[in-house]
Amino acid sequence: MFRHILKAVEGELSGRIAHRHVAEIIRYHRIQASPGYRQAANYAATALKESGLSPSVLSYKSDPGTRYWANPMFDEWDCQDAVLKLVTPAGEARFLANYQETKISIIQRSAPTPLEGVECDLVVLDRADEPGSYEGVDVKGKIVMFTGDITRVERLAVEERGAVGLLTDHLNEFPPIRARMDIPDAIQYTSFWWSGEKDEKRCFGFVLSPKAGERLRKLDARLKKEAAAKGKAAEAIRLYARVDSHLYPGAIEDVTATIKGETDEEVLAVAHLCHPQWSANDNASGSGVVLEVARTLQRLISSGALPRPKRTIRFLLVPEMSGTYAYLASNENDIPKMVSAVNLDMVGENQDLCKSIFQVERPPHAMPDFTGDLFEKILLDVAQDAKNLAGTSAMALFRWAVTNFSGGSDHYIFSDPTVGVPCPMLIQWPDKFYHTSEDTLDKVDPEMLRKVGLLTATYLYFVATAGYPAAVWLAGEMAASFAAEAHSIARENYLAAVAASGASPVARGGQSATPTSPAQTMNEALAKTGRVLKYRLERKLLDLNSLTRLLAPAEKAAFSQYAKELEAEMLATVSDEECRARASARAYLAACRDCGSPEAKPSVPATAADKEAATVVPRRLYPGPISLRGYMHFLSEGRRDEWRRVQEERKAGGRTATQAMYWTDGKRTVAEIADLVELETGLRDTGYLMEFYKLLSELKLVELSSK
Repeated sequence: MFRHILKAVEGELSGRIAHRHVAEIIRYHRIQASPGYRQAANYAATALKESGLSPSVLSYKSDPGTRYWANPMFDEWDCQDAVLKLVTPAGEARFLANYQETKISIIQRSAPTPLEGVECDLVVLDRADEPGSYEGVDVKGKIVMFTGDITRVERLAVEERGAVGLLTDHLNEFPPIRARMDIPDAIQYTSFWWSGEKDEKRCFGFVLSPKAGERLRKLDARLKKEAAAKGKAAEAIRLYARVDSHLYPGAIEDVTATIKGETDEEVLAVAHLCHPQWSANDNASGSGVVLEVARTLQRLISSGALPRPKRTIRFLLVPEMSGTYAYLASNENDIPKMVSAVNLDMVGENQDLCKSIFQVERPPHAMPDFTGDLFEKILLDVAQDAKNLAGTSAMALFRWAVTNFSGGSDHYIFSDPTVGVPCPMLIQWPDKFYHTSEDTLDKVDPEMLRKVGLLTATYLYFVATAGYPAAVWLAGEMAASFAAEAHSIARENYLAAVAASGASPVARGGQSATPTSPAQTMNEALAKTGRVLKYRLERKLLDLNSLTRLLAPAEKAAFSQYAKELEAEMLATVSDEECRARASARAYLAACRDCGSPEAKPSVPATAADKEAATVVPRRLYPGPISLRGYMHFLSEGRRDEWRRVQEERKAGGRTATQAMYWTDGKRTVAEIADLVELETGLRDTGYLMEFYKLLSELKLVELSSK
């Protein structure tokens, strides 16, 4: 159903043209709400115009008093120059950071120093986000070299204790891809996010590489050691800092263009254009592919190689998150016309260098969609680079996967059920050079850009032209894929039960090695298999129903009949898998010589949080996801610290907050939401969710009622 589209696109789309766009975009320092970002937006608009489209640069107000839905904005920032020098000891004097050389060496959104700069002592303070670290340490009028959470450090060191600036050599680690000294010269992208409070004390900050940071730390340790040996106070490390910057009410810009269809329905390609220079893969690569896909489809459609589509195809380049919120909140009446979208984020990696895997990330379960299945089908065709020796099988020369929803980019806004636009994400992850100064053009592969462009353009045009035949074909493919999904669920639960029962039957010698008998373990696994299969079937049926987005009213009755036939087929699949699971369990237990009745599972007393969760119904007050970053300053210091402890102690629970909000429909209790989150993610922390909803209620972002 899509191969003729893919073939047409293959004859036009160029990875090298996309690569050239990446090279142009990374010339600009693209911080959200800044002159550099605006220059990049104007470049993108010019590129779209040269491709035959009629782009618009949409400007939205940006300052701390502005919100789009529940998303607070921020001041525009313009930085002209910044330097950091080590002044004394004299024998160690050198430049530590120079904005003109490396834009990422300053903490973005740094406030200005006096024109003449400041010279002050350095205090090296590990865990500067803990109040106890400041005992006996005077940081007033000094620069603090810190580890820890920057927002909390700024509050403790600058606002409460009078430090004038901050310095960090932090580098996020992503085992096994990246440890701190794997890229010792890399500088981490770091930013302030000012709240705009009246009494807010804004400061400047700089970032060092791990190697430069270690050198400075060793100097500090040596001076202290030498001084202690002589019974004297250590010689101070003095730094000179100058920052020429401005923070002021300003604007952010979205760039958009369309290929008009026959109706006002739309399918969208989205990518974020922002991030500091260079930020080649993140995300000049996604933006470059969108520009080349726009040129390709415009050329094919205007030349008649592909017919004009039924639906309009929209291309949208944004400042990440904030630009998407601004666009959707300013065009709410157009959202029901959006049939689907795709988000391109970090798509161009040279996989050998970056150690990355190309992924199609599906929308969350709470958003019924056909898009994840469609992308998987197209990807299977794109991922056929080479054949085996006999030429009988084809395979990919790159690493790829189709993964569950994770979030973290603009697709998580579109796919929120309160917005209702299913939006997969295309991404390469992990990436050894992510958010560092080493995310440079040499890490971008033109061939990978081409592959992602083929996938994106084929998807966009397929959805833009799809009608009844396409919906019937894709429904059949989705039902067939469900069979493999159901088998995988039953298989994984069976293997987990075997592992949990102690050992293999042969190794066990027929004797139970654990307090829980194999019979009870298998019984629990069978019950879990039944619950998960029922849930996945319900979701798949809703996914099938989402195909009606592609149908005319007169076609929906016929499609509904076909969907009922597929439902019967999938019900039979579930029944077969449950029967097979029971047979496998019986055979395993016979081998274990454990043929008795399963032991009764001890009842687990409901906690206070469980009981409360069964009576509390949260209702969302704003469309779109909620980031707490822009709201924590409304809380007292004690409440902020309390929430921080909750997050540190219940990290697994914190990973479920986004999905929990997606399931929040104003009807479900917190307990019911916790059930659904567990079925989707395998994680459950009802106590964390209760604390989360109470915090949102305090901030007037949700409303809680009793059932």
